Amino acid sequence: MKKIGWGILGAVAAFTGYAYWSTKHLTCTSYEIVSDKIPAEWDGASFVQLSDLHSASFGLYNNPLLSMVNELAPDAVFLTGDILDGDESPVVAMALVRKLAKIFPTFYVSGNHEGRSAFYEDFKADMEAHQVTVLENERYFLKKNDAAIMIAGVKDPRFSKEDWLAADLPKSEWEKEALTASLDEATYHLSPDYFTILLAHRPEFWPLYQAYPVDVVLSGHAHGGQFRFPLTEGLFAPGQGFLPKWTAGIHRAGQKALIVSRGLGNATIIPRLFNDPEVIQITLKAKKES
Repeated sequence: MKKIGWGILGAVAAFTGYAYWSTKHLTCTSYEIVSDKIPAEWDGASFVQLSDLHSASFGLYNNPLLSMVNELAPDAVFLTGDILDGDESPVVAMALVRKLAKIFPTFYVSGNHEGRSAFYEDFKADMEAHQVTVLENERYFLKKNDAAIMIAGVKDPRFSKEDWLAADLPKSEWEKEALTASLDEATYHLSPDYFTILLAHRPEFWPLYQAYPVDVVLSGHAHGGQFRFPLTEGLFAPGQGFLPKWTAGIHRAGQKALIVSRGLGNATIIPRLFNDPEVIQITLKAKKES
């Protein structure tokens, strides 16, 4: 019996050690986007998406994470929300973003954790002071040799919570109403001729994003479904509940695509399991006329 007890204890210790190690084991996932709307000048260009850091550190001063991004040498870095973790100190997140912005054009949209953080305005001001483009229902022409693609971004619905609660709407309705207003503003008179990447934290609104003139949506928020079992999208995701639909990978609808990052940090009571922190690389390919 003692041997069985020690065996069980050893197995629990080994599993716990693996579970912790996996939360710090960075992986890179690559996707290719092909479109006849991508200008020839942007053929082969690449981007890195980082999401849901939640103020986490990967090694000393986040150097392993920074080294991975540096090796990928992207044309720009996209931060898709929850870089802060609520009211925790923003120092770790600020340091990472400053270092990224010194090397790469960096674009940021907020997540729900920034929406409830007492430090968000300080964090936003610091990002802007270090040349990060903060997109709050706005868009930006990103140019290469005078050829442009569009980067649009929406503010997380959490920032509108007080307004919509005053209207006495259920949570799902006020979030959708707030996001719709943000999308309307960000894409107002946006020509569908431009190849457009939308940064929007929440993947559960993928059906809504499809109604707008955007080609690729980059999201996070779902944390890969926390426990990732084979042939599933994981166990649980914020905004989607148990057995969610959109937690990772690329999802397509017609000519549009949604890329969902599994994220970097962990901010729920359900730990990450079989769900390594993820850096995403996106490469553009101009579709040549046949």
